Amino acid sequence: MAGTGEDLNLFFAALLSGRLLPPAQLAEMKRTVPATLFPHAGHGLGLVGFPLSCGVDIWGHGGTLPGYRTCGGVTADGRAVNASVNQIAESPDGSIHVMRVVDTAVCSPS
Repeated sequence: MAGTGEDLNLFFAALLSGRLLPPAQLAEMKRTVPATLFPHAGHGLGLVGFPLSCGVDIWGHGGTLPGYRTCGGVTADGRAVNASVNQIAESPDGSIHVMRVVDTAVCSPS
């Protein structure tokens, strides 16, 4: 699958607003188990939910390709963000770096 950050934002906004699935199916996707990806993250069926520093939760997903980590999602009030961080070598804290970008994008005053 190929897409842009804007494509992902549109997809997650449609999914999480209830425009793509019935409420029961979306609720099932959001039922989580603890995830080690990020502090306090929960992994559901194709979705990851995690709290941001400003007290806002975000739901989305990310991924990796050689040299990059991507993560993003949508908040309950519809703010969407998608971030990609370049990393030359795999590092165990690479997920934390991309999450800092997501956190800053959502939580910084505009």
